[in-house]
Amino acid sequence: MDIEEELFANYEAHEAALRAYGFTENGGALVYGTPLPAPDLKLVVSYDGSFRGRVFDTAMGEEYSNFRRPGATGFSAEVLQMFTDALTDIRTKCCRNLFFRSAQMRRLCVFIRESFGSGPEFLWKKLPVFAAFRRKESGKWFALAGAVPRSKVDHDASSDEKIEVLNIKIEKTRLAGLLAHKGIYEAYHMNKKSWVSVILDGTVGDEEIQALLKEAYGSVQK
Repeated sequence: MDIEEELFANYEAHEAALRAYGFTENGGALVYGTPLPAPDLKLVVSYDGSFRGRVFDTAMGEEYSNFRRPGATGFSAEVLQMFTDALTDIRTKCCRNLFFRSAQMRRLCVFIRESFGSGPEFLWKKLPVFAAFRRKESGKWFALAGAVPRSKVDHDASSDEKIEVLNIKIEKTRLAGLLAHKGIYEAYHMNKKSWVSVILDGTVGDEEIQALLKEAYGSVQK
């Protein structure tokens, strides 16, 4: 995942806000340019459904991309920080946080809030697309949502496209029966004896997932 993908994951841009910010039409995209707080460096950001930022050295007349190298240090690290700060400001002022990519997860989020009074908690700075749901009385998690490569969950998958999954806590006696259902897999990054992962692509219906969530919520009351 590159810098832009990570920064704008689960965010929806508002074109009117982008225009108010200073973006203008250019070649079918909205484009914004601004000097960076370093000598002779200019940032150009384009948006055509996704964001892409480029840094140019105006004195040399060429693009500067060293800051994208893993483990950037020194001046490159400083430019990386400037770049990240500038894009974060655009995100803050011009985008809306969708929290989740899939419509199914957004529906389930509403169900969880209305049924249990629990909202998503984004606890990991390095994993901004992961959120935990916990029972307030006990403080225990009963579900965990996130986006992962499909093959991390479905080991027979030929695609590594990012998909949204919901990890749900279960009673251990339910494991074998649930894993027999299409769309339900061994838990990703959780205890595989007491959690399962559900791929949120509509394979498993909302009502089935809601029933599992009710069971999970009831199991963490202490």
